[in-house]
Amino acid sequence: MISIALVICIVISTGSFAWGYWQAGLEGAARWIVVFGIIWLLAQWRKWREFSAPAVFLALFLAAYGVWYKFVPGLMFSGAVFGVLAWNLNEFQRKLRMLPQREDKAGMTRRHLIRIGLLSVGSILIALFLGIGR
Repeated sequence: MISIALVICIVISTGSFAWGYWQAGLEGAARWIVVFGIIWLLAQWRKWREFSAPAVFLALFLAAYGVWYKFVPGLMFSGAVFGVLAWNLNEFQRKLRMLPQREDKAGMTRRHLIRIGLLSVGSILIALFLGIGR
């Protein structure tokens, strides 16, 4: 369940950045962002857990650069939010692996996904209310 949510977050994050940079006329950067997304997915598949921290740093850098140069703010915001969510899910997976088998891992996973789902929906609604997407 977490793996599916993690893949979705990575795809949405890198897709938002690639689309935003493409619309700004930086086609080369958009292609590299897609390559970065593929590498991030590959790192998750190969269980390279250390990759998530530099990946979220790069996602936040891409968002800050895009906002600074006035790219589509909604896409930059979406990329940043889903990049942070991907990092959060990766860290939560690491935490689950360290817990003993007697813990309710399925219940913890379900509650965590509900919490971050509500958080992401709330942040997107706030962004829409403030007009960040325009």
